[in-house]
Amino acid sequence: MNNQLSNISTQYRKFTKGQYVKHTQFNEFLDFFEDQDRLSRVMLQGVGIVCGFKPELIYKGRLLSGIRLSQGVAVTTDGDLLTLNNTNKVSEDLYVSDLKTIDIQNKEYTHFKVYEDSKVKYEPFRENNGLGKQVELWELATEKDADSDFQPISKLAGLENKYLLLYLESYEKEIKPCRGVDCDNHGLQQIRNLKVLVTTADGITNILGADFLPLSVDDIPKEKRLDRVQSHPLFIDDILKYGKQKRVIVEKLITEQGVDTHFSPSDIKSLYSDVLVNNEYGKVIFEKINAIAQLIGLPHVDYQDFRERLESFLIQNAGFQYSYDVVKDLADTYFEIIKLLPKAFTVDLPDLNSFPKHIMLGKLIPVKQLDFSRHRFYNSSVLDEEKTVLKVKLLIRRFTQQAKGFRNFTVADDGSAEIKITPSQKLGALSEKAVPFYYKISEEFLKTWNFNKTSNRSYEDNLTYNNFLSPEEHIQEPLLFNIDKNSFYNIEGHQGMHYQQAFQILNQIKDEKQLGFDVMILSLEELADNKDFFRAYFNEYIDKNPGLEHKRGVEKGGTFIILYESSENPVVIADFSLPYICCNPKVDVKLTLPTDVICFKSGSIPFTVYPINGVVKAVVATGLDGGVEQLPGGQYVFNPTKVSPQLHDKPIAFTVNGKTTACTIKVIKEPDVHIEVVAVEYPESGSNVTTVKFKVSGQGFTTYDYTWDFLQNGNFINLKPDAQGNVSYTYYNLNPSYIPLITVNVNGKGCPRTVIIRNWYNGPVTVIESISFPKGNCCEGRTPVIMADAGGDQSFPLSVNAFVLQGHGSGAQSLYYSWTQTQGPSVTLTDINKPSLTVKNLVIGTYEFKLTVIDAISGAYATDLAQVIVSEK
Repeated sequence: MNNQLSNISTQYRKFTKGQYVKHTQFNEFLDFFEDQDRLSRVMLQGVGIVCGFKPELIYKGRLLSGIRLSQGVAVTTDGDLLTLNNTNKVSEDLYVSDLKTIDIQNKEYTHFKVYEDSKVKYEPFRENNGLGKQVELWELATEKDADSDFQPISKLAGLENKYLLLYLESYEKEIKPCRGVDCDNHGLQQIRNLKVLVTTADGITNILGADFLPLSVDDIPKEKRLDRVQSHPLFIDDILKYGKQKRVIVEKLITEQGVDTHFSPSDIKSLYSDVLVNNEYGKVIFEKINAIAQLIGLPHVDYQDFRERLESFLIQNAGFQYSYDVVKDLADTYFEIIKLLPKAFTVDLPDLNSFPKHIMLGKLIPVKQLDFSRHRFYNSSVLDEEKTVLKVKLLIRRFTQQAKGFRNFTVADDGSAEIKITPSQKLGALSEKAVPFYYKISEEFLKTWNFNKTSNRSYEDNLTYNNFLSPEEHIQEPLLFNIDKNSFYNIEGHQGMHYQQAFQILNQIKDEKQLGFDVMILSLEELADNKDFFRAYFNEYIDKNPGLEHKRGVEKGGTFIILYESSENPVVIADFSLPYICCNPKVDVKLTLPTDVICFKSGSIPFTVYPINGVVKAVVATGLDGGVEQLPGGQYVFNPTKVSPQLHDKPIAFTVNGKTTACTIKVIKEPDVHIEVVAVEYPESGSNVTTVKFKVSGQGFTTYDYTWDFLQNGNFINLKPDAQGNVSYTYYNLNPSYIPLITVNVNGKGCPRTVIIRNWYNGPVTVIESISFPKGNCCEGRTPVIMADAGGDQSFPLSVNAFVLQGHGSGAQSLYYSWTQTQGPSVTLTDINKPSLTVKNLVIGTYEFKLTVIDAISGAYATDLAQVIVSEK
């Protein structure tokens, strides 16, 4: 067998002037450059069929009249460049070859004869590894080239079991004895005859180097395969059939069972679990991936472990859509792989003995689009500009990471759930989209996600729910940067969360980041008297709005839909999206309160609502009271006394007709402050000064405002403790017979507290040496009986904004009056040391006021309470 590259010339000699050149020296020169030319084709361009060489059977009167073979280009592993040609000019010189032309579209072969390869004895055409007899071969010829040895092709039987070959018959013509004076112009003729041959299935099997005709190249044991370049995953049966995930059509529930049917979460889950069970959780994709991985030397992917994790995950009432998503992701990864496979015929160092002088053209009557008996073109890796083989390997590793990295997590809100919106892509390859949050993110995982980013060493820049590998702000907060090229938003972290909380957070993010989509809530429970524009009954909504589909987010200009079961089970169990905004009326809503901070003891304050008949709700977790009340007349008020203690000191947000508003309020607790008298400096001889020292304590006591009434006369002064809580006050000419109550009003962020200090004076004892009484009864004096009347219980409308309580006292000539508020919202008190008390700046609520009447001489006193109700009307 005359294989040029079986022995490669690596050097040659240059000729010098006057040198006698031997044939070996000249041939060495020719061989070197021919070998370099052949090696350049094989190593730097590739081997196999470049294009063309497509056979077509021609029939006349139902009889085969010819086989038309289109022009083509092919390169053998010996570096031969094959094309069809015709003789263009017959040489008149006996020792010069005829000239050929390749300017032809096709050649039609009309005759055949048995072919005997007696001159070359080409090994692939012989059994027993080239040592046995020749396989069955027939040579085809055109009508012009056929001689008497050829038969009409109509007599060629068994066409359905015939295969076509190109064979370059290559040998040196035998030298005949030279006759005449000069033999220098003869030379040794190199014969290159391009033959079009037909063989049988057994002949193709022998060429491939196995003992049987394979259903696919994978069936041929590698150690027996002669045509080693042929080992490629593209020839695995049905490898290019895309294992697409079936689409879940939610409307099918209504069309099959009717709009009046009550559906449960299990009905929604079945839509997705049935698809997964029917395709065995993507088993066929795993089988194909493992077949490809085996051929290119990558590890096996564990399907059974993946399936068990998915089955375990599907037990939950929420999150079942993510099981569907991950199998769809795997199918998308497989689709990326098979798109690259036809371009992945690259060979770094092709085996030179694979098909040195022949090219397989395939079956005469093909039954498959991909024919294992037809050579493809195997690019040299130097021409693989897109690094196709490396991409395929990376995608298979990504498939493995996806199967291993699916998190079997609990889909529930344990208090740490966080909703995130990540910009992504609606269309295109999975590698161009943001990484879904149900994968375990690791450096190894991100390195397999996007080939270009990994090649550029920027794999940390892949967007995902939680990319802890990159500290860059544009990765951690991508919505703060330009997202013009992003057509989709991944929305994750909401399933398992209370639907109201999820709705409020989604709208908050959407409004803050100015994102172009809408949010809708669906309930599996019928909604009676529903006025919420952004909430609807599941059956009615999908009956009117076809095209509902789970996409793990929403495209720009679409509607994102969250689904919950009922008021008893208000957690989000699934999500869907529509490719358009639907179908909320664009009614502007407004909501305001008189203040954004209020004390928990305060009375109710009214909401101002637009539209007037709008429904106001607090955005709070299930089981907590957000303080919203509706009065009999329809007016909505905020009652801080109703607010759950867990919500104190936290902003409470509200919705009107289900739409988020900017209105918030914070309910403040009563200041936790303790005030005590720590020392009293009594007057010494000749002094009239009494100094009282106080100690103020409590968390955050320095942040409060303090007003003090030291003389019990209603005149308050501002006096703030120092950083250690110290306060002092000096009395002059203090009468020990009348020790005033000390009143401290503490105001913390709008929430007041009154502290009264009694019995603080314990002055020095006065010793009486003797008492001289006048004649008469020494015990005629008596302690007076003091009476107090606060005016009785009363009620006033809020519209008066002020009222007066008329108090009365009796039992002594010199009486001292003191009014204090003991219950109810914070109001303004005027004339607290007079019989009549004026109360201003009212809010709705129940109040209680105490009147104290004191005899200034004896110290005897009496008290009385008055309850006042302030209502809307």
